[in-house]
Amino acid sequence: MAQKVTAMDIRMAAAMAGRVPNVAAFCRDEQISRQTFYKYRRRFRDGGIEGLQEQSRRPLTSPGQTPVEVEDLIVLRRKQLIEQGRDHGAQSIVWSLQREGVAVPSVSTVWQILTRRGAITAQPQKRPKSATKRFVFDRPNECWQSDWTGWALADGTAVGIAGSLDDHSRYVVGLRAGAGDADGKLVWSVIVAGIAECGIPLMSLSDNGTVYTGRFLSRESAFEINLRALGVRTINSTPYHPQTCGKIERFWQTLKKWLSARDPVATVDELNELLEQFRQFYNHQRPHRALRGATPAEAFAATAKARSAQQPLPAPVFVSHRTVGQESGQIYIGPYRINVGLRWAGHTCDAIRDGEHITIFSGNRLVRTLIADPTRNYQPLDKTTRTYRAREPKPAP
Repeated sequence: MAQKVTAMDIRMAAAMAGRVPNVAAFCRDEQISRQTFYKYRRRFRDGGIEGLQEQSRRPLTSPGQTPVEVEDLIVLRRKQLIEQGRDHGAQSIVWSLQREGVAVPSVSTVWQILTRRGAITAQPQKRPKSATKRFVFDRPNECWQSDWTGWALADGTAVGIAGSLDDHSRYVVGLRAGAGDADGKLVWSVIVAGIAECGIPLMSLSDNGTVYTGRFLSRESAFEINLRALGVRTINSTPYHPQTCGKIERFWQTLKKWLSARDPVATVDELNELLEQFRQFYNHQRPHRALRGATPAEAFAATAKARSAQQPLPAPVFVSHRTVGQESGQIYIGPYRINVGLRWAGHTCDAIRDGEHITIFSGNRLVRTLIADPTRNYQPLDKTTRTYRAREPKPAP
């Protein structure tokens, strides 16, 4: 219960005890205790008017207080972590010092020290941890998250950085930079490097970038075709819902903060050397908060790996709606241009593609069925092609 603050005139009256005819009645009228009355009388006797001022309640000694030397080390380590572009919160400081054998107080105590020293700016706008539900796969190689992001060289040249990490352990299986990735070669090189080091994953998770999936183009991307041939199942996040790939999205923040703390590099090769340095640091040295202080390499090695399917997976079935060209008699079913004949020009057709087997309908009428030749984009009509003629309307009687 909070103590009542006594006004100075009451303190003075309490001190001048001889002028108070009845102490009990005086204390009742002023709503103070007799203990307070006699406390101020003793203070007046021992220190005069100054003795009546409010005094600090802090104990003369604090045996449990963190030594000043340790507090200075905590503040210094935070400054060092910031300069290195690394995580510098209270938990990261504790793990960093513990790995060097330094005895440090609890995370909450470190946070209080940093707050008292003015090293932490309050951010009440941040959501509580309970606002996001976490999900993690049970085994290493059960699912890899893949993504790519933009970066700039020293002269401002835009480059891309592609990466893949293991969902279970956060182990970065591959990380590379390139001039661009319109054809998906960069993201595939990351997967190949990851397979060489960690084995073939069971599943691949990515966003809906065209280098990763052709689901909205009614075809498979090279990324999907290659993984399916290895027995790897590919899945994609819901459009405009980056939380599904949250681990790789959060990884980019950590990487860019680390890169920003270093001098810009002039070439892609220099950037790749820097990325490999970071990958080694991230996998083998940096304690991960989601792993309770373990490194991704420690978590990756702690559990038996998942394995991919023994046989290549079947191709998905795509359904698309296309209009036959008026002058060409062709219809585009990515990546193929298929000739169905000018007799079908202007018809809006439904195409069902099951691997390389393609069937085309106009309404409920079969237009053409074929097995596409994957070595060529244009699929011509020939003698062996089975086609169907559009019905001509009957003349009016």
